[in-house]
Amino acid sequence: MRLTDHSWMGDALWFEVGEDLGRFSINEFCLITGMKCVGSTHLPLVESRLITRYFSTLRGVSREHLELQLSNAANLDNDDDAVKLSLLYLTFSIPLSNANSVKIDPKFFALADNIAEFNDFPWGVLSWEATRTAICNSVENRVASKRIPLKKNDKVYYSVAGFPHALLVWAYETLPTIAMKFSSKYEHAIPRMLSWTTADNVKFDDVMSAFTEVGEKQPKGFVMMPTEEELKDPWVARLYLKNPIVLPKLPPKTPAPPNEL
Repeated sequence: MRLTDHSWMGDALWFEVGEDLGRFSINEFCLITGMKCVGSTHLPLVESRLITRYFSTLRGVSREHLELQLSNAANLDNDDDAVKLSLLYLTFSIPLSNANSVKIDPKFFALADNIAEFNDFPWGVLSWEATRTAICNSVENRVASKRIPLKKNDKVYYSVAGFPHALLVWAYETLPTIAMKFSSKYEHAIPRMLSWTTADNVKFDDVMSAFTEVGEKQPKGFVMMPTEEELKDPWVARLYLKNPIVLPKLPPKTPAPPNEL
């Protein structure tokens, strides 16, 4: 399975599997996560009461600082603030995951002071962008590491920020042989990530072997399509129905050797 360069097609990720290509875009991301993936993510720059009250001595607030503040309930003025800080902590631990030390934009603290606006914010747009960027960067770092000779005991480490679990579910949804080997599916659920559970004790070598062998058994044209029930979600409908050509013609393969994932 290879991530191919089709940036001219937009911000979707195209994966080469055997003789076919699979698309992982914000559309599929929305079906999998159920997050709001349409709308503007612009936020005004305003002073945050939460930062002023709880983090005034810091030059920037990270998830690590949030965890420390939440670990002692006596430090919080009321339950409402506990909920708001917890929402921020969960948001930047799961759909917008990153290193503990990465600073969180103060605008999100101001947003958290209004729960209704916080819940209506298109977090899916930011999560998709973070996930896509992290996947591309990880692949590029892996390729770059092969160009530089490593010392005997050196190891290459890289991680995927954002919401990489969505990519795993995408593989289950679109690659049946992978799903059969490493997961179990319950009744169809909305969002789709609720339908799947990954087997215990999955070994890295088995995963790599499975992706190497998947090409010959892969059905053609594996672009995820929404069900009628999923199209009742206004965010899914806006993504899939804004263009009547939902299933685009698969782009031609690039002549240059693609990057391996």
